[in-house]
Amino acid sequence: MKLRFTFVMVALAASSASAQGVDWRVTPYLWGASIGGDIALGPVARDVDVEFSDLVNVLSGAALMHVEAQSDNHIVFGDLVWLALEPEEEIATIGGVAEAEVDTTIIELGYARDSDTYGLEVGLRYWDFDIEIDPALAAGVVRSDSWTDVFGGVRRTRELGSSWTLTTRANLGVGGSDLAIGFQMDFARELERGNAFVAGFKLLDIDYEESSVRGIPFVLDTTFFGATVGFMFD
Repeated sequence: MKLRFTFVMVALAASSASAQGVDWRVTPYLWGASIGGDIALGPVARDVDVEFSDLVNVLSGAALMHVEAQSDNHIVFGDLVWLALEPEEEIATIGGVAEAEVDTTIIELGYARDSDTYGLEVGLRYWDFDIEIDPALAAGVVRSDSWTDVFGGVRRTRELGSSWTLTTRANLGVGGSDLAIGFQMDFARELERGNAFVAGFKLLDIDYEESSVRGIPFVLDTTFFGATVGFMFD
């Protein structure tokens, strides 16, 4: 319900701001991500290896949206990724095999300067992970942790003909994480009324370790990578 309310408010704000000379772009999208890496809660660990073809089977919920507001060369942007995963494979670990559930929320807020070459982008990226690991012969472990990174990088949008544009972003984040890497390429095909189909690919890599979350270590070394497709409302 909260996510739906947020989307409605974003749409209303976009309609209002467009009359004030600010160009708003709202893009709901899908991310066919492969997910690989390691998660550990204290002594209980498991690998996460979700191929793109298996994502639909393990995905129990998702919400993804990108929003930008541009005036002249100045761009303010936000991005929401929420994924609820229940990997089906059972991995051998302490106490036998282990099942896992991972709820992921990633929110970006940032500023970028549009440029014919590469312009700067800076911002904040908020991470929230709820992880549950259930070994077959031991008590399950559940932990939630959240943190915020500062990120900086480069961004470029260029025209590829009369109706196509390519936007490239690359950034590094630190702060709460040891290191976070973001990379994204989006091809946009403009339609008659200014809206556009958008397709590309996106990578987020996170390396995070906390020595004590409610008494046990919390380790996350995971990469999200895959194709994206969406529709941009302008």
